[in-house]
Amino acid sequence: MDLGRGPLRTGAARPAQRVVQFFAYIRPRRGAVDRELRRLVTPEQWALLARLSRADRAHLLEVHRRLVAEGCRDRDVLLAALLHDVGKADGRARTGVSQRVVSVLLGRFAPGLLTALARPDRDRWRHGLYLAREHARLGAEQARQAGCSERVCWLIAHHHDRAAEDPDLRLLQAADEGMGW
Repeated sequence: MDLGRGPLRTGAARPAQRVVQFFAYIRPRRGAVDRELRRLVTPEQWALLARLSRADRAHLLEVHRRLVAEGCRDRDVLLAALLHDVGKADGRARTGVSQRVVSVLLGRFAPGLLTALARPDRDRWRHGLYLAREHARLGAEQARQAGCSERVCWLIAHHHDRAAEDPDLRLLQAADEGMGW
C-alpha cells in the first residue's frame, strides 16, 4: 500500500494542499460522523473525541476510512488513525484554525518564538497553541488513560516523526497527510 503518491504529494503542491485542507476543515459536517465514530471506539475514547471540533472528528474518521480503503486491517493502526489528534483538545481549550496556522508558520520560520508562546497554563489562545504544538505527545497520554494499547499510544505519539522507521507509522502518516490537518 503506497499512500504517499498522488497529485498532492509533490513539493510544489504543498501550499495548494493546505488550501484544500483549510476548506475541508471549515466545511460543515453532519451527525453521521459522530455516529460512526461512536460505533468504532469505546466510551472512554469517545470522550476524548467529543472535545474536538466536528471538523477534527471528521478528519480522524476520513484518515481511518482511507486506511481501510487501502486494505489496512491492523486494529492498532486503525485506532491510532481515529485518535491521533485527540491531543489538540483538553478540558481547558482546543486548537483552533488560528493556532494551527501560527504553529505551522512559526514552527517553520521562528521555532524559538513558537516555544516561547506555546505554553500551558496561560491564556486560552496560548494554551491552544501549546495543544497544537504538543498534540502528539499529549494525545498519546490521553489515549493511554482511555485504555489504549502501548502500540496505539506509540503510533499517536510519533505520527509527526519522519525519522521513525516503522511501516505502520508510515501508513498512518501517509493517510493523515492525504486527508488534511
